[in-house]
Parts: sequence; structure tokens; C-alpha cells
Amino acid sequence: MVKIALFGTSADPPTAGHQVILNWLSHRFDYVATWAADNPFKSHQTPLEHRGAMLQLLVEGIESPRHNIGLHPDLSSSKTLETVERAHQRWPGTELTLAIGSDLVAQLPKWYHVEDLLSQVRLLVIPRSGYSITEADLGELRGMGAQVTIADLMGPAVSSTAFREAGEPEAVPPTVKAYIHRERLYEPAKTSGRSTRKATVAAQNLADFKVGVDNAIFSVDTEQNRLLVLLVMRHQEPFLGQWSLPGTLVRKGESLEDAAYRILAEKIRVENLYLEQLYTFGNVGRDPRESPDSFGVRYLSVSYFALVRYAEAELIADGVSGIAWYPLNQLPALAFDHNQILEYGYRRLRNKLEYSPIAFEVLPELFTLNDLYQLYTTVLGEGFSDYSNFRSRLLKLGFLKDTGVKTSRGAGRPASLYRFDADAFAPLKDKPLVFI
Repeated sequence: MVKIALFGTSADPPTAGHQVILNWLSHRFDYVATWAADNPFKSHQTPLEHRGAMLQLLVEGIESPRHNIGLHPDLSSSKTLETVERAHQRWPGTELTLAIGSDLVAQLPKWYHVEDLLSQVRLLVIPRSGYSITEADLGELRGMGAQVTIADLMGPAVSSTAFREAGEPEAVPPTVKAYIHRERLYEPAKTSGRSTRKATVAAQNLADFKVGVDNAIFSVDTEQNRLLVLLVMRHQEPFLGQWSLPGTLVRKGESLEDAAYRILAEKIRVENLYLEQLYTFGNVGRDPRESPDSFGVRYLSVSYFALVRYAEAELIADGVSGIAWYPLNQLPALAFDHNQILEYGYRRLRNKLEYSPIAFEVLPELFTLNDLYQLYTTVLGEGFSDYSNFRSRLLKLGFLKDTGVKTSRGAGRPASLYRFDADAFAPLKDKPLVFI
């Protein structure tokens, strides 16, 4: 059986200790999945976007001959149970081991639905300097159903807290240190003898944000088996004449979601769609209108992920050229950081297909199992699953209703038409499912 280690971290910032742990895990497991996450028992000094970027740099710096360590932001959740359920959906039939530091052992019994969590994974505790592991702690964990092992590893005596508070130069790898310097993270507060001086300095250091919304709008052309994304051409600077995602600045009194729906309504007419917030992008210098050397206006992008039915979608030109569906594998260079936003959106789409009924948002009301299989193949690529296993798994879940109607296509045997039964799916919506 394939054995996978799960190692999440606040990564605020990720340290040389995290690097040692990941390297150690890579030599003992078939695959190691890591991610940056918010710990509900901690306060975080840096936004998750920066912590994920730093963790990516740290992973890239690990010289493991096995090349079996992967960053998986889609696993990130403040509830570890949700993370583990997503991991089971992504890697069905594998043995999952959750690796945690010994500093979390005393905290673990307070985690969300901890007994459900421990029933789904093995537990590997990694010793940390200053955090002893007692028999009483282990007994409590085993009493909750944990299959717990203590790692034969003691990493370097470095910590994220020590770096934040004392700026220890050896605590973080050079690439992470360079990122921290470039993004001006963890800068010590300036001191002054006068409170008014402190307030003035603090005010000068606050960025003036303009908030925009960018929509990654996906669709699937089921006739030609193409995964498409909607692009618009910019008619003003910056990036005049370049393709981008449909976006807008948020207006006064307007919610982020309302802005996302507004830009959708301005670009496309569609009856059925799926929309959810994707991620916030706010790297310094992501927009040419801001100066990387000043504390002036910054442009923040809250991205949304949408899925629409291609056959029903009508593009709105309104006399302005430059709106089109592009195959995802034929994208031009996009304005701003929109290629990165699309890459993140595509990962979310793939992940959603694995554990939710999102596919039925883009299929017609009646469809064959082969139609459904072709949609999954279009998004996930050839070879994600053979057809017989795919068919068997979905039918066992019980939310596809055979209408009793058959359709003939070509010279083959007539195929049954199915309908998605939302009522039959309702009892399953909060359970970990494997769709593929």
C-alpha cells in the first residue's frame, strides 16, 4: 500500500527545522504532502498567501533524491479533519500519516472532531526541543483511538517564533530570507520617545489599498472535449491590448461577491453557474500602478472561481471587441498576475471534481455516463481512471438516476440517460467521497 505523510504548518515563516522534517519524511514515505494553514489556536503575523509562497521556496530548496515532496495548498484548512478528508479523496486507497510536532500534542484533544480525525489517519509525533512527550499524553491520544508513533528525529533548535521575535539569521533558508526581505515581512516596530511620533510613523507605514475582483470563469466544451477559460482584452493602461481575466475594482458600498457577480453579468449571460471565492493576491508590485518602493496605493485582487455551462453561455460584446473563450492549454501571456490566478483556479477545479458534484453544473440535465467520463477526462487528463471503475464508483454512490430513456449515437449500442438527483446526494454532502 502506498504510504503518504501529511505535514501542515503555519509557516510563519517556514524554518530550517521544517526543511529537516520534510527531508526526513521523504526518506520514509512514498510521498510527502505539505501546505501552509491557519492554526485557530495561534495568531499569525503574515497573510496565508505569503506563508504559502515561502513554504514553496523552502520545498524547492530540499535536495531530496526521491523528489517526492509536494506543496498542496488545496489541503489547507483551519480544521485538520477537513484536510484529511480532502487527502483521502485525492489519494484513495492509501495509508495516510499525519505528522505533527510535539508542541501540538497537548493541544490536539481540543481539535475539531478529533476522534473522527484520528480514526482516519496514523499519527506521527516529531519531538521538538522544549516540548516533552509524556506517557500520560500518549495514553490520552491512544484513548481517543490514535495509532501513534514517535519519530526518531530531533530537528534543529530553531522556531518561527524565535525568528519573528529575535530575527535569528540561521533560522530560515536563504531563499525564504530573501523573500522576507523583498516583501518587507516581520520588520521590527520602530521605537520613539514620543507617542505622537510612533503614531505618525505607523500611519506612514500603512498601505492604501484599492481592492479589485478578478474572475477565473471556466467552462467545458463537451462536444470538442476542451477546457475553456473566458478572457477579455484590456482597452486601457496598464497592459493596453493584452488579454486578462474579467475584473473590476470594488465600488463604494459593494460587497466582494456583488462585484464578482457584476463583472459576470457584464461579460456573459448564463442561467446556471457555480461561483466561489478562490484566493487573495496581493504581492507588492503585482500592479504597475503601484510603486514597489513606496507605501502608497496597493492593488489587491480577490479572485473568484466560476464554472458555467458552455452551451448556454452567451458572451456580451456591447460593441467592444476582445472577449473570447480560450482553451486552457493555449493561453496567451496574461496581464498582471492573471496566469498565476488561473493556475490556482485550475487546481481548485480539479480538486472540486474529486470530491463534489460540481461536474453536474456544466452538463445538460440529461447525460450519459460517457458524457460525464469525457468531462472528467477533459479536465483531469487522459488516464485519470478507466471507464469501468469510474462508472462503478459513481453508480454505487446512488445519486445518479437512470431515466429509463436511451439515446443512440453512432453505430454503438444505445446508452442510458441519467439525471443528477440532488435529494439523493444531500445525505452525502458532508461526507468524504471519492468521485474518481
